Amino acid sequence: MKKLHYIVKAEQKLDLNPGIDAGTMKINIIEKGSGSVPKVQPLPRLKLRQLFWLSFGLLGAQMSLGLENSQLGRLFQTFGASPQMLAFLFLIPPITGMITQPVLGQFSDATWLPKLGRRIPYLIGGTIIADLTLVLLPNAGDWGLPIPIVLGLGAGLVLLYIIAANACVAPFKILIGDMVNSKQKGQVTSLQSIMVNVGSILAAITPWLLSELGVRNVAQPGAAPLTMKLVFYLAAVILTICTILTVLNVREYTPEELVRYQGPPAKTKPSYWQLIKGAPSIFWTIALVQGLCFVAFALLWTYGAGTIAANVYHTTDPASAAYQQGGNLFGVLSGVYALAASVLAIGLGRVPRRYQVHALGISLAIGAIGFVGIGLLHSVWGMVIAFILIGVGWAGIIIYPLAFVMDAVPAQNAGVYQGLFNAQVCVPQIVASLLSVVILPMIGNSLPTLMLIGSLFWIAGTLAVGLVKLK
Repeated sequence: MKKLHYIVKAEQKLDLNPGIDAGTMKINIIEKGSGSVPKVQPLPRLKLRQLFWLSFGLLGAQMSLGLENSQLGRLFQTFGASPQMLAFLFLIPPITGMITQPVLGQFSDATWLPKLGRRIPYLIGGTIIADLTLVLLPNAGDWGLPIPIVLGLGAGLVLLYIIAANACVAPFKILIGDMVNSKQKGQVTSLQSIMVNVGSILAAITPWLLSELGVRNVAQPGAAPLTMKLVFYLAAVILTICTILTVLNVREYTPEELVRYQGPPAKTKPSYWQLIKGAPSIFWTIALVQGLCFVAFALLWTYGAGTIAANVYHTTDPASAAYQQGGNLFGVLSGVYALAASVLAIGLGRVPRRYQVHALGISLAIGAIGFVGIGLLHSVWGMVIAFILIGVGWAGIIIYPLAFVMDAVPAQNAGVYQGLFNAQVCVPQIVASLLSVVILPMIGNSLPTLMLIGSLFWIAGTLAVGLVKLK
């Protein structure tokens, strides 16, 4: 009778969770002494609408974070930053993200607020802070302050902005480990990559669209043009809408349900060092692949606008209309690679697991050709082709590594491991910034040459895929 009582209670609880296949969630009871304990169950299969809402909010979060990649370098150069100063300013995002995400993961692992959950409260707090910084940051050059103070103020706002943006992005990544089973991880990472790329496209092409609609694309020296200001404001609005919809449609598993799927929580929490030492081997091979590739991407995000202005419009003067036109084109090209990645993500998400490492290697090899093209080509259409190829590589790097790692690490520590996984992206950005400070004077501040150097890192990352093994 006691055994039957447990089964009835378990099945009654399943009725409170609409949309979940109850047939996969019946609890087997193991007799142990005089009592009975539930056996840990696999995560249930989620419906497509549930996977959608676990992904949709990344559109807004990534639009705000995507401004870092497509607009932040241009913004600081407009404020008066030199290429070397730009390298130091671009240390802020990766260092902040590397520290913030593991801390957010650890705290959210231990959080539970009724009706909100573990991860969603951090999304809400991050959205509020991100909205404030997105409104203030593009106006830092309008207050008549000396350039060093403007850059210092901008750096402080970027610090808050990156902390908040990471708080908005991290919950969606961690929820993959919390709620999605192994068979659906590729599907949800594919959906998330589409949302990431749509957000990036909006961040990248909106200044150009506004300029085409007649919005002023130049301003007084040291001030951001209205096209750039409006894209920051729009990002704040879209982020807020996406967060509200996520709160209304995502229901995290309760602590009791997580025990059912993950087992009881450990009595003592392992330290970061213990988790790093205990990380599965694929964590380290993926770290090598991502580390090399993201050096190239960091150089692209930091110096892409200047490279396009130099190669296509033959100018290096940030105050010139031609340079701002180059900045707009870089935004459009960033949208091009994000769009290409969105289209390809649909197919990559359907690749059978046993072929996914091969798919990653092929996509990165195609992306390598695009990186070489950025440094060599001088026409708009040549750049379009190069960025489409980069989009193929970008699709692979944002779909597969996260799915590989989150499927291999313990679910009870998913939040911390997601933060440590993020360090694989942050550390190479730090390396790229410091490397550029040393290399730029040696190559006469030639940004196209710097892009070619970055392509060598991407090629090395492609070769490192041969070390990745799935169990």
